[in-house]
Amino acid sequence: MRLRLLLSSSLCLLPLAAQQGDRKEHGNMAAVVPENLIPPSPVLSPAEALESFQLAPGFIIEAVATEPLVEKPVCLDFDPAGRIWVCEMRGYMPDIDGKGENIPEGRISVLEDRDGDGKAEHRTVFLDKVLLPRALAVFDDGILFLDEHRLLWAKRDGLKAIGVPEVIDGNFNGGGNVEHKPNGLMPNLDNWLYLAKSNKRIRRVNGSWKIEPTFFRGQWGIARDDWGRLYHNHNSAFLFGESLAPNLLTGNPAVKPKYQDGNALGSNRTWPIRVTPAINRAYMAKSNGYREQTLDPKTHKLINCTAAAGLTLYRGTNFPSDWYGHGFATESAANLVKAIRISEKDGKQSGSHPLGEKEFLASTDERFRPVNAYTAPDGSLYVVDMYHGIIQHKTYQTSYLRQQHLARGLDKPGFGHGRIYRIRSSSGKLEPKIDIGALQGLELVKMLAHPNAWHRETAQRVLVQRADASCIPHLATLAARGNPVARVHAIWTLEGMGKLQASHLSDALKNKHPKVQSSALWAVAGLDSMERAKLATSLASLSPTAPEADPYLARALGSVGSNDALEALARLLNQKPAARFVREAAISGLHGHEAAFKSIAKTQDKALIAWLDQGTSNAATKAPKGPTLKGAELESWKRGKALYAGEAVCFSCHGPDGSGVQALGPPLDHSEWVTGKPETLVKILLHGMTGPVTVDGQTYRPSADMPALGMNPMFTDQKLADISTYIRNEWSNKASAVQATEVARQREATKARSGRPWTAPELK
Repeated sequence: MRLRLLLSSSLCLLPLAAQQGDRKEHGNMAAVVPENLIPPSPVLSPAEALESFQLAPGFIIEAVATEPLVEKPVCLDFDPAGRIWVCEMRGYMPDIDGKGENIPEGRISVLEDRDGDGKAEHRTVFLDKVLLPRALAVFDDGILFLDEHRLLWAKRDGLKAIGVPEVIDGNFNGGGNVEHKPNGLMPNLDNWLYLAKSNKRIRRVNGSWKIEPTFFRGQWGIARDDWGRLYHNHNSAFLFGESLAPNLLTGNPAVKPKYQDGNALGSNRTWPIRVTPAINRAYMAKSNGYREQTLDPKTHKLINCTAAAGLTLYRGTNFPSDWYGHGFATESAANLVKAIRISEKDGKQSGSHPLGEKEFLASTDERFRPVNAYTAPDGSLYVVDMYHGIIQHKTYQTSYLRQQHLARGLDKPGFGHGRIYRIRSSSGKLEPKIDIGALQGLELVKMLAHPNAWHRETAQRVLVQRADASCIPHLATLAARGNPVARVHAIWTLEGMGKLQASHLSDALKNKHPKVQSSALWAVAGLDSMERAKLATSLASLSPTAPEADPYLARALGSVGSNDALEALARLLNQKPAARFVREAAISGLHGHEAAFKSIAKTQDKALIAWLDQGTSNAATKAPKGPTLKGAELESWKRGKALYAGEAVCFSCHGPDGSGVQALGPPLDHSEWVTGKPETLVKILLHGMTGPVTVDGQTYRPSADMPALGMNPMFTDQKLADISTYIRNEWSNKASAVQATEVARQREATKARSGRPWTAPELK
């Protein structure tokens, strides 16, 4: 799997059948790894698999659960008693052609360690016959989960499901295939559930489900840190970290500033301990006539990640303290887990590799398929191993990869295996088993200060779901006088209970710890207008303790909207005109106050003036909805919309709203490459494009080329015309429709190019 440039990833282009992952321009698929260097890949017993691991010094890996207790696990969640709720995607690629994948074979099971030896020995099947389950979040009275298409709620009485699961959203996952659908359902500090491969977030309010937009993130797996900032990745990029709290910059529905808050953390270099021939594009080598080299020609091992999946920030108590906050990202094609040291300056993260040219965990077992990682209740690190020979979906299987699978019998068995491992420090202590759900009152509130993240976060979830009013005084005290992490948890627990007041924030707003101050300012937006007004004077005179708090203060001042607050916001913008995200945060908070602020600020900042005017006129909400096309052109637009979110999976690289996805693809909305000459767009669709490319004044440098849709027989002239018509008439774009005859004309005129991607200068 590869990153792509303008309109879709290579994963977006291929028909749903084995071998049709082939590209017409990739005629040479000769093997590049000598056969005598490729060892066999038999199914290993759990004991044999443990012998195959190479682990960082000072750590121990051991099995928590193995088959037959668990099968093809892909994700998990812990309930307050520490039991493991796991999605078993049993129906995934049961054979080389994926036959029967549409049969509901999956399970959601609960694994228990009843004798306290660190190994699960008991399983309860909570739900059976689930179609490719991919995410779950456990509540006291049920579970929220995703199957292949839907968002569902299943009520529970203990470990027993009650009735039939309720469909919350029957098309929540949209189009596309199993590799390109939402996953995660990770509870965050702000009491929202966040997902990867999605621009939605979910929250339960008074028994109902609230779904609203958020920034589009990643592909498979999502993580958070102690302060509620989110982390994600893509198949070819191990880790991105956001410097701001989620949705801080999206509070104004009338204005849509462009911003990119995502820092690439560390390189994408991999160091497998076995040759890796079974990579989908491993044949791409200079010896085969390609410009790119997928495998190292000397070692025959993957150079850069191609199947990065689930991740976590380790925030436990078992590892040595200097490992706290490290990122851990899985790479299932290269059979390894990457450790990334995260550093921070002025609120912006950077990443490095603590182990040099070695991985934290690597295996010689080709069937070891790590797909997710978690900080566990005992303070250790859990790694979810799908343990399945085939990890690449049938949609993208090349003839080369098919042969690799068949040559070593990786296509069999189709069912029956899966593992969950625990990695612990050889010198660290494990947390004793505890049922946080059995705690009451002050004892439960005290858990918000526990050094192990699972205890804190589970206590917050229990307190919010329980909404016990007797806990409010304890939470208020903790918000005022706890350690930094505990104070932040107390604030957001009160917010989740619907009991947060201005008085709960007054001490934290003045705190010298920038994360505490920032979180309190972030929480101001969640207060009702009367409570926010009580903070107007203190906010107007507030000085941020560090530059990272500036955007949070700007958002809070804008949302208060009083004259004092707006004047303070004007001073902040004047004093720090180039400060990162301060303007965007100000606009986010100013919804409904844009005109008043413009008269007070008297700014000369053209971009800010434009945003203020847009907000004042509410242009975004008054703009015409949908296309202005009619008749056959409207029907083409509708087909193109379905292709964008379905077969072509264009949203994967450019976002459902056309705003682009970091490191994958630039925006299509406001893109001159989209709304300019139709023939330019058609040429790009036919033969692809290579970066850098400038869109609406900003330069983008994705790490790989966009491939050629025109080289794929699936995409006919009409389909390419439909996609063109759709993206030229969606979001704020308004341009003429594109006809199939134009695609045919350009296909004939440029046929000698044969899928060689265009550069921007060539198309000018």
